[in-house]
Amino acid sequence: MGGGHGRTGSWRRMATAGAVVLAGAALLAGCGGSSSSSPTTSDGSAGTTTGGSDASSKLDTLAGSVASAQKSTFQVVYTSTSGGSTSTITLAQSPPRQLFSTTDSSGSTTSLVDTGTVTYSCSGGGSSTVTCTSIGGKLAGAALSSLIDVYNGSAALTVFNGWRSAIAARVAGVSLTFTDETIGGQPSTCANWNRSGDTATYCVTSTGVLAKVETSGGSSGSGTRFELTSYSDSPPASAFVVPQGATVVTLPAGASTP
Repeated sequence: MGGGHGRTGSWRRMATAGAVVLAGAALLAGCGGSSSSSPTTSDGSAGTTTGGSDASSKLDTLAGSVASAQKSTFQVVYTSTSGGSTSTITLAQSPPRQLFSTTDSSGSTTSLVDTGTVTYSCSGGGSSTVTCTSIGGKLAGAALSSLIDVYNGSAALTVFNGWRSAIAARVAGVSLTFTDETIGGQPSTCANWNRSGDTATYCVTSTGVLAKVETSGGSSGSGTRFELTSYSDSPPASAFVVPQGATVVTLPAGASTP
């Protein structure tokens, strides 16, 4: 079972890294500061300054778009940069099937594949053989949720709620601008948050998929960024099966992965 433990540890490390995106942006919205001055909110594309209620309305529109896309079918590929390391993230879903994978610069891939009936934790690639171990129950759900939520918009919705609360509380030093960009070939709207020099940007495509997330990391300076490089509304069937040629380990009934 040692191999299973290693693969489970891999996705747990990925989950910890991904959580930095949410935690960093939430800190920008929620900690410290007084609520004395009105927030300055501008529409970057129009170049005009508007009030807090307009900012909340724009966030509501983005949040609605993100929420509607969470159950849709698509495949996205991101380039992710964190702690000086760059990786390629692939997220695909065709409910109830899902895929999350990350590939580092050496070509080694760690992934979670939900076939709709079984969830597998896979690792390998590059110069090593891919091995996939079945996981189940609460562990499978927790593994997928902790990773996918950062990229499928669940974490973004939490951040947007925090920003709305800060605006409603008239927190000092807050600025929120909205700009239009084309990212990964997709028209996108970006919400650009700044609180006393700590920044975060969340961009959402017209279909509700995250196009870019970038945080300064607050006082820790541990900024994180991922950006869309490709999008498809028709993921291949191969995305939801274990990789061809992989060694598959099936745990006995009632067994759990450490």
